Amino acid sequence: MTTNFHIWKNNRSIYYKFLQHNSLEHLNKIPLGFNNNLIWNIGHVIVVQQRLVYGLSGLPMNISDELFQKYKPGTKPEVDEPKETVEMFKELLISPIDQTIADFETGKFKEYNEYTSSKGFHLASAADAVTFNNYHEALHLGAMISILKFLS
Repeated sequence: MTTNFHIWKNNRSIYYKFLQHNSLEHLNKIPLGFNNNLIWNIGHVIVVQQRLVYGLSGLPMNISDELFQKYKPGTKPEVDEPKETVEMFKELLISPIDQTIADFETGKFKEYNEYTSSKGFHLASAADAVTFNNYHEALHLGAMISILKFLS
């Protein structure tokens, strides 16, 4: 798990830089041909990690249901997000990492509701979910890099 957590930390630090180095206008802009924007991708990876690791383990997610509903799979940006959302996401990109690691170390993830992703990945444990989450976050990072090329 150490390698998976290291990859996750690196992914999240890259996401954090998107929030630091892009204007609110750029974070919210949906380029022609895209369905979402930079900030939606960040919110989405935050809520999906919580659902995959905590929710499917039968544990409470460390995010609000309102946040989950807004960024869960199948959603898209409905309104521009304010600066407060950027600040909240800066916190939510980083704080769940240590919490998740601590919860693994203390054996909190005892049960898991097996799940097969839309891409056919079968997850049988919270450890599988962490591994798959890295793949999922990498896909969205690629999408964000593409979006970034269309912002001016």
